[in-house]
Amino acid sequence: MDFFIDPETKAIICLIGGVTASQILKLLDYNTIRNNPKIFSGMSDIGHLNLAFLARAGMVSIYGPDLTFGFGADKNELATKYNLNLFMKCCTLKEPLGKIPACTQWECWRPGKARGRLVGGYLGAITHLYLTSFWPAFGETILFCEALETQPHEIERQFTIAEAEGFFNNVTGMVVGKLVNCEEMDYKGSLPDIREIILEITEEYGFPIIANTDFGHDITSMPMPEGILAQMDAEALSIELIEPIVK
Repeated sequence: MDFFIDPETKAIICLIGGVTASQILKLLDYNTIRNNPKIFSGMSDIGHLNLAFLARAGMVSIYGPDLTFGFGADKNELATKYNLNLFMKCCTLKEPLGKIPACTQWECWRPGKARGRLVGGYLGAITHLYLTSFWPAFGETILFCEALETQPHEIERQFTIAEAEGFFNNVTGMVVGKLVNCEEMDYKGSLPDIREIILEITEEYGFPIIANTDFGHDITSMPMPEGILAQMDAEALSIELIEPIVK
């Protein structure tokens, strides 16, 4: 809260993720945050804060580079240059960023086009906050998600329960990031893979899905701004931001 109040603080970049992020949700003054918006960036469990800022304070923030694995990475690496170049454009351009370039090979899981506001982040934060006052409510959303060390049967359980509660009713498109160390261990060989699981759970909704995109617990971390209007074309592997992130 001191950072938000301080007029000299222009941006808040998280050091790293951490399960304690959810513990401070009830301690924040969201009216103060609403009146003192800052550039805010972090990932993993920090996603709890990204979603809460949007839901309770109407503040756009960036699910993206942190200090440890983003700004602290080797500046000579292609992935680091990719991450920080996009981040700085997000934070300085007064016009929309436009199409996000790919650093690795993206995948089309279901073709189609969609338009909506970006909402999402770390899978654990998403399914924890849905149906709480910390979950942003929009008419049409493009859901984005990534996971770390979460087995396919756990992902299936989380999405199945959320789906039964109407989680996908307003989703027009889905962007899946890197799924790191998410191999099945408990029921190895007896379950479909994550792609099949997600396609089956979302089959009746029919929205387009782009996967293996460049955000998550991996070396690439393209910024995903919570609440910004975007459009996607899954067959063309295109994600485009059509609103600016800063004023």
